[in-house]
Amino acid sequence: MAGKLTLQTLKRVVAERVKGPGFESLFDQLSVISGGDGLCCCELKVSPKMLNVSGSLHGGVTASLIDAVSTYALMTTGTGRPGSSIDLNISYMRPIKLDDVIVISAKTLNCGKKIAVSTVDISSKQTGKLVAQGRHTKFVGDPKVD
Repeated sequence: MAGKLTLQTLKRVVAERVKGPGFESLFDQLSVISGGDGLCCCELKVSPKMLNVSGSLHGGVTASLIDAVSTYALMTTGTGRPGSSIDLNISYMRPIKLDDVIVISAKTLNCGKKIAVSTVDISSKQTGKLVAQGRHTKFVGDPKVD
């Protein structure tokens, strides 16, 4: 990667990633609302493929959203390198149901030479209430150096 991403480049990168074959394909309706300087805010309407057996947003999907959107925010800092996860911590507060729209707001707290730390708030667009919160730590150093 040539360096940190601008908002327009971030939107293109996210669009490419969600159309790929990996886990991010769950988020094919994800919209990047804002981003840059270590921040990224996205919106997503909850679809049937994201639900658990109780009809709520699956915790694993929530974790994947925290992973993905914090990585997008991180890519707007430093070298733009997405890094590798070291730790992911999530607190689940309220259920989200089918067709609810959620707002995922990520903030890079620190991006050093080797380690980056981000926080992510997921809230209901309809109520504004916080539904989940995450903290993501990533290795962002040169992967070729031990």
